[in-house]
Amino acid sequence: MKVNNDLTVSSDDLEKFEQQIGITFNDDTYLIEALLHRSYSSGDESYLERFVQVNELEYPNNEKLEFLGDSVLSLIVSNHFYCATNLERYANEHGKSIECTLTEVKKVLVSNKQLKPLANKLHLDEYILCSGLEDITNIYADVIEALIGGIYCANGYVEAKKFVHKFFDIEGALGKIGTSNPKGDVKEMCDAYQWNDPDYKLIDMTGPDHKKHFTVELYIQNEPVAIGSSSTKKEAEADAARNYLELLRNQHECCEQN
Repeated sequence: MKVNNDLTVSSDDLEKFEQQIGITFNDDTYLIEALLHRSYSSGDESYLERFVQVNELEYPNNEKLEFLGDSVLSLIVSNHFYCATNLERYANEHGKSIECTLTEVKKVLVSNKQLKPLANKLHLDEYILCSGLEDITNIYADVIEALIGGIYCANGYVEAKKFVHKFFDIEGALGKIGTSNPKGDVKEMCDAYQWNDPDYKLIDMTGPDHKKHFTVELYIQNEPVAIGSSSTKKEAEADAARNYLELLRNQHECCEQN
C-alpha cells in the first residue's frame, strides 16, 4: 500500500483493493486499520503516532479489528450451520460435540494454509502495511480476520457475511477437518456428554525389546469399546481411539439406513 509524503494512504490503492474484494467501505479508516500490522514503522513511535493522526485512525494496529473479525466470522459460520443439518450429522458420525465441530471448522477456515490462495488472489502482500517481516504469509489469517472486522464496523453484518461467503468455502471446511488426534476427539466426546475420562488399558505386550508390539483396550464409562495395537503404547492407544470413532460412524450410518 502506497503511503504519500504527507503520510496519507493512497486513495487509488484503497479503491483498487476495494474493487478486488468487492466491498466499498463506508469509512476507509477501518480498511486502513485492518491492513495496519503492529510491525509498521519498525518501532518508530513518533512516526506511527503521526500516521494514525493523519489518517484519523482509532487504533495504531489491526489487533482489535482482528479480535472483532474472529467473533464475526464465528457468528457467520454458526448461523450458516444452524440453518443446515450436515454439521450435526458430521458431529454425530465422528463422536464430537457440535461446539467442538464448529471450532474445528473455523480453524480450517482461518488457517494460513487455507487462506494463502485467497491472499495471493487478492495480492494482499501489496497492501498490508508492515515492516521487517521475514515471512508475510504468517500474518495473512490475522489480516483477513481484521478485514472482516473492518467490514462489519464500516458496512454492517450483511456486508461482512457477503465477503465471507464469497471468499470462504464454509461448506467444504467440514471435509477438511483433520483426524490426526483421535484420542483428543474421544476426550472431547466424553467431555460433551459429561462422562468420565476415557481409560486406556494395556492388555498385551509381545515381542523382543527392540520390536515390541502393544495391544490396548479403550474403556468408556467402565465399558470396553475398542481395541488398538501398534509398536508403541501411545500409538496403540491412538489406534484404539480411532477404531472407536470408526465404530461410532458405522453405527450412525446403520441407524440412518434403517
